[in-house]
Amino acid sequence: MTVSNWWNRTRYGLYAPVYDWGAQPLERGRRRAIERLDIQSGDRVLIPGSGTGMDLEHLPAGVEVTAIDVTPAMVRRTERRGNSLGLDVDARVGDARSLSFEDDSFDVVLLHLILSVISHPERVVAETARVLDSEGRVSIYDKFVPEGTRPSLLRRAINPVARFLFADLTRRLEPMTADTDLELTTEESFLGGIYTVTIAAPSCRESSTTTESV
Repeated sequence: MTVSNWWNRTRYGLYAPVYDWGAQPLERGRRRAIERLDIQSGDRVLIPGSGTGMDLEHLPAGVEVTAIDVTPAMVRRTERRGNSLGLDVDARVGDARSLSFEDDSFDVVLLHLILSVISHPERVVAETARVLDSEGRVSIYDKFVPEGTRPSLLRRAINPVARFLFADLTRRLEPMTADTDLELTTEESFLGGIYTVTIAAPSCRESSTTTESV
């Protein structure tokens, strides 16, 4: 196990009992992200970095969900939440940077609050592109520095502590997707623009770009 995996497993194992409480302010964006995907019964959904399974609350009945997380305590909570909601959830410990699934295995991938946490996030995006069906779509919900701007002085000042405790506040999304065929198609911002919902799809699909603020 790498040092980064060990640290993520350790800190999020400690956070697991209170994670839902701490993440509650982010639920509006999470719900909106999933609404944008128009997920249908029968869709195959992958949730890398599932946490306690809070995404499950917003999924329709009849979907097939695979949820992975590096932290066993989080996986157990995801499994329990799936059972309570009556969803078909395969929850397992795993590394989002090295998925054990065949190409084109999923219709939907939810990259929610993982790309600012994990080391080498571009590997997560590359694996997402690989396992995503050619007609699939990806929801990316996280805190990124807007393209073409510098991290604010406040972000840079608090980032050393934030990176140690929970996430890197100075990452940009665009470099993570640059070497994939994923095209960023829509964007919506939350919590004063700190968090954004971005929908991506393989570039072979027709798409239009829109930007909204909330």
